[in-house]
Amino acid sequence: MVNVKNNHSNSSKIREGIFSRLERRIFRILRQVKKEFQLMRTDKINLFIALIVPPLIIWLFGMMSTSASKVVPIKIAVVNYDSNSYINQDNYTIITTWDNYSKMYLEAVEKSKYIDLKEYYDASKDIYAMETARDKLRDGKIECIIVIPVEFSEFLTTGLPGIIECVPDTSNAVYIQDRLNAVEDSIDIFVEDNNLDPKYVSMEYQEFSIPSNYNFRFNYNMTMLFSFMVFGISTVLSILVVVQEKPIPRLLLTPAKRYEILTSKFLTYTIVLALQIFLILTSAILNGLYLRNGLLSAIDLYIALFMLGFVGLSMGIFISTVSKTKTEANQLFFAAFIVILLLSGIFVPLGSMPEYLQIIAYILPLSHGEPIIRGILSKGKSVVGFDFFCLLGVSVVCIFLSFVIIKRKRYEV
Repeated sequence: MVNVKNNHSNSSKIREGIFSRLERRIFRILRQVKKEFQLMRTDKINLFIALIVPPLIIWLFGMMSTSASKVVPIKIAVVNYDSNSYINQDNYTIITTWDNYSKMYLEAVEKSKYIDLKEYYDASKDIYAMETARDKLRDGKIECIIVIPVEFSEFLTTGLPGIIECVPDTSNAVYIQDRLNAVEDSIDIFVEDNNLDPKYVSMEYQEFSIPSNYNFRFNYNMTMLFSFMVFGISTVLSILVVVQEKPIPRLLLTPAKRYEILTSKFLTYTIVLALQIFLILTSAILNGLYLRNGLLSAIDLYIALFMLGFVGLSMGIFISTVSKTKTEANQLFFAAFIVILLLSGIFVPLGSMPEYLQIIAYILPLSHGEPIIRGILSKGKSVVGFDFFCLLGVSVVCIFLSFVIIKRKRYEV
């Protein structure tokens, strides 16, 4: 009986000792978190970058996208080769009494709200009309050349399809489709006003598109911007938290352990990250972000953005633990960010890369950022999936390596 009581008392003492040590560790970590927040309050620039700059960027994109959604007519020049003369092949007589459809098309151009007719050239009177128009296109004075060929009125009068040639400025691929759509609008007006055949009806079934009452450009820009902004800012904010010259050696003079110091930094910047994501998401919704599944999509998007930010935070602290100086940390971040950006799949599709680069790209975080955000916003997909677990895996690896490095790293106290 004595042995049983002694064993029971010993186990109780062991549990009390464990809980006591755990309580002291938690207390030290919380105290370090408090110190981190006090230190952060003195760094007004970092706070401004973390909490004020991201919402301002969202509002700026919202205003830019709103102004970009307004109709801005493209500047064009029309080069007219059309002739009113028609040679009858049966008796070789010249007919000049038919309708001039080129003039009717010019009227349609004037009606189109997407076209601003800057120049008109009659090639029958100016043999250098096309060369002049190309010079205007090269100089940026116009954005597109519409060419009316010689047989335009002839074909339409005889019941054949007329041809209109379009020469858009393709130096900037972003605006090519807008210019082609503007020309198409003028053709639609021309066909409708003159009851020309063949008439056609375009039937489109757009899956996962942005509703017409939402700003398409803003929503498209946000899917591209979210991952870069959240990952980049969270990484920038954390690359110097460990490598600073004095705080870590000074903290080692206190009872705080190294892992407790690093844990407090993770907790502090994670809390800041959570507030940052809330402000970003709120700003985006107020500016017209489309959420396909409403509140559920908002929750999924918050988790996705938080995970992207946490990956950036983990990589930033990892770089900070590896680096010996602030300069080295900044250089490592710049080099890593360039590689991550190039292999993100934004500039070059991942499927077109060599297999060894695809493997590297799938390890890096930004290759999962845009797909997971687009899936949530456009298709209403859940945040939990392949991309989410890849981001989680990268975070875990970076956190583990950070604790291993800081445990073995030597500091001069």
